[in-house]
Amino acid sequence: MSNNATSNNAGQPLGGTAIKPVGWDRTGWEAFRYMLYDPDTGKVLTRTPLSWLKIFVFYCIYYSCLAAFWLACLQVFFLTVPTDHPKWTLEDSIIGVNPGVGMKPPMSDKRIDSSLYEFSLEDSSTTPTNKEGEGEKNIDLKTRMDLFMAKYNNNSGLNDCTDNNDSNKGKCIFDMSTLGECNSENNYGYLPVGADKTIEPCFFLKLNKIYGFNPEPITEADFADYPEMDEKFKGQIKNATEPAVFFNCFGRFPADIEATKFEFFPENQAVSLKYFPFKGGNYQSPMVAVKVSAAEGQLVHIECRAYYKGVVHDKKDKMGLIQFEVLIN
Repeated sequence: MSNNATSNNAGQPLGGTAIKPVGWDRTGWEAFRYMLYDPDTGKVLTRTPLSWLKIFVFYCIYYSCLAAFWLACLQVFFLTVPTDHPKWTLEDSIIGVNPGVGMKPPMSDKRIDSSLYEFSLEDSSTTPTNKEGEGEKNIDLKTRMDLFMAKYNNNSGLNDCTDNNDSNKGKCIFDMSTLGECNSENNYGYLPVGADKTIEPCFFLKLNKIYGFNPEPITEADFADYPEMDEKFKGQIKNATEPAVFFNCFGRFPADIEATKFEFFPENQAVSLKYFPFKGGNYQSPMVAVKVSAAEGQLVHIECRAYYKGVVHDKKDKMGLIQFEVLIN
C-alpha cells in the first residue's frame, strides 16, 4: 500500500497543489484596468466602497483628534506667554542688562556686515542709486539716513516729556533739535562742501532696545572703573543737569587719535533718562550725534562707548560699545 501511494504521487511536483488567484496572469492595460475597477468584486483602486468608507471615517476621526490635541497644547503654551511683554526680561533673559551701542547710518544690504564708512571727496552727486539708497555713493548714505529718520515723524502714543520725573517716562517724543547741524538739510555732512570740498560726516549713537531696561546715571565714584575717560568727558558728567546716559568716542590707536576730532550734538554728549525704559509699542530711540573730522586719505579706527552705572565694555562681544572705520579720500 505504501508502494502504491508513492507511485501515484511520483509524477506530481512538490507544491503543485497551490491555488493561484483569479487574474494572476493579467498584464499591461488589462491589469491596470482591473486595478482601477474590478467588475467581479466591485473594488475601486483595490478596495471595496465599504472599505473606503471605513478608512475615510477612521482618518477623519484620527486627524480631528490630532488637531484638537495640537490646539490644546498651543492654548496651554499661550497661557504661559504674556501678550504685552516678553516672558523673560533683563537679568532673567539671554540679552541681559548690558545693551550694545547701535549706530546709524545703516550700511547698504550689499555691505551689511561691514563697519567701514567710505566717503569720496569727488562725489557731489545728489541723485541716489535708487529710492532706498542701496548703493555706495555719498548721497546713498544720506538717503538711507533720511529713511531711518522718517520713523521719528510718528508720534502716536508718545508725549512731550519735561524731565526724568515725568509721568510719561519711557514714552517720550525725541527732540530732534538736539542733533544740531547733523540734519538732512546739511546732508548729515556726507557730501563735500566749500571750495576745498571737505567732508565731516555725522554718525548717530543710541542704545539698543532692551525691554524694561532703566539705566541709572554714572557718578564720579564710578570714574575709576573706566580709565579711558579723559578729563573733558569727566567734566561733562560732573556738570550734568539731569540724569542721563553719556556717549564718548575716541581713536582706537595713536595714529587715529592724532588724525580725528569729534564734535557732539548735544554738546553734553548725553540722552536724558526720561526716554527709558522701553516698554514696547511705538518708541523713538534717543540719540547722540557725533561729527567726525578725519585726515584725508587715512583710514581711522573709531570706538564709541556708552556710560551709565554698571555698564560693561567688552570689545569681543561688542557690549556697551561700537567700533567702526572711516575713510575720506
